[in-house]
Amino acid sequence: MNSRICHLPFMILFMLIAIASPGKSNAQTFAIDSVEHERILIGPVNRSAFQDSSWYMSNYNLYRPTGKLIHQIDSLAAGDSVLIVLGTWCSDSHMWVPMFLAIADSTTLAGKIGFLTVPRSNGWRDQLTPGLDIKRVPTFIFFHDGREIGRIVEEPQGDIGENIVRILGGGSAGNKD
Repeated sequence: MNSRICHLPFMILFMLIAIASPGKSNAQTFAIDSVEHERILIGPVNRSAFQDSSWYMSNYNLYRPTGKLIHQIDSLAAGDSVLIVLGTWCSDSHMWVPMFLAIADSTTLAGKIGFLTVPRSNGWRDQLTPGLDIKRVPTFIFFHDGREIGRIVEEPQGDIGENIVRILGGGSAGNKD
């Protein structure tokens, strides 16, 4: 945990860049994927950089949060923020990031989410995410008062909404990591 605290200003910088710039930006950085040889996003991005992707809307519409879930998250999320580390090349990111955002958009977490896109290469990924210990994507890192309080790694164990409530309530999401 100490390494995550040491790099806290770096993480917060990424989150602030993404949260403070909600509109479309020409500052997105692209690379060529090492496996599929397609263009992928890398670095801090705005949601607008990937929300027009073919995978985004179909998966966004798969999850509709209940009023009870929205109320639970809103009662726990004051002052919290989330950094989502994702791969635009990654099928798990394609599934879980839109579903997470379908929930967050209905709660007080909306507008408190930063995005960091990474390549497949672990070496390059480590350079983009020093101290974050990113092993798999997507990784949803929850913060309260600047300190990490939990994360969902790759895919939630059970319902994604319930995972969010457990983390915000001070419990574990039950991930493999």
